[in-house]
Amino acid sequence: MKSRFSFLISFLFIINGHASLVKELDTLPKPGQVLDSLIFSKKLDWSVRLVTNFKQQQFRLGTEDHRLIYRPNNPFGVGIGLANQKIVIDVLFNIKTGNKDQTKKFAAEGSLIFNKNLFGFIVENVHGYQVESRQNRLDGFRDDLSAYSVGLEYLHILSKEDFTIRDMKSGSKSKRKTFVSYGVGGFLITRGLSADASIIPEADRPYFNEQAEIHGLSTIGAGVLGGISSYFNLPGHFFATCYFGPGIGLEYKYVQTETGSYVPSDPFVFKADFFAAMGYNRKRFYVHFTFGTDWYLTSLDYNNNIFLSVTKSKFIVGYHIGKLWRN
Repeated sequence: MKSRFSFLISFLFIINGHASLVKELDTLPKPGQVLDSLIFSKKLDWSVRLVTNFKQQQFRLGTEDHRLIYRPNNPFGVGIGLANQKIVIDVLFNIKTGNKDQTKKFAAEGSLIFNKNLFGFIVENVHGYQVESRQNRLDGFRDDLSAYSVGLEYLHILSKEDFTIRDMKSGSKSKRKTFVSYGVGGFLITRGLSADASIIPEADRPYFNEQAEIHGLSTIGAGVLGGISSYFNLPGHFFATCYFGPGIGLEYKYVQTETGSYVPSDPFVFKADFFAAMGYNRKRFYVHFTFGTDWYLTSLDYNNNIFLSVTKSKFIVGYHIGKLWRN
């Protein structure tokens, strides 16, 4: 599965890079018009930015009484970026410590807005997890454990106000007043997990049943979601913004265990997205802090639940260059 996505993503992102692209249109333009609007327009104000980030793609397997947490190592990164009113591109490089247990991972995400329709995607592939037990306070590293997830989202904006990259992610303070925007849409997600043996450590096996002795998991699901966004133009050169999008859907799951395989009968998947940011903007520089988390929860039957969460934050210091293209 990983090889299917590597070719496509390599056109869009540098290794360990992150790019976020948003464009707002009334009609679908020609490619040349897109470039003119995003890059070559004389109305655009550009900035360069230094970015540090934290991103943790973890999942949990548990019952009502017992839980295991699978968390990648080296979640920190640093990089540089460019931004204007309509586009933000941040290229980030993972910081690896002296720890011999290194996680190998790739993550990319982006979004596009046109004609009050918001499309977003995320691709993640993680190899190597630190396993933390809540039963016996032991942990260990599993270099044979890999997980991937690919998600698509669509949101149709119903209110007069709409989402913009400037107001939510660029770090530039908008001249608009405080507003609230909302919409409805849907999502599609596929996930996979694989390991050479059961992902349950030996010391924890007495706490879990046979159906939790997973060494392979494949899922594909779809559902509906809603979203609400707000922007606050604060005094003293400050601004803040936030977004919340809950959803519910149906998911097909195929589980491989040490003793066989099965398809869980509970088809439901629950999700929630949250994003918040606060910034300080002056004539020549700005400071921007963002925090976001995506949650997915589903049942594997037999009192076993799996919870996936992606937590990410950025601290950004930017410098306003101004207009690059003049008359």
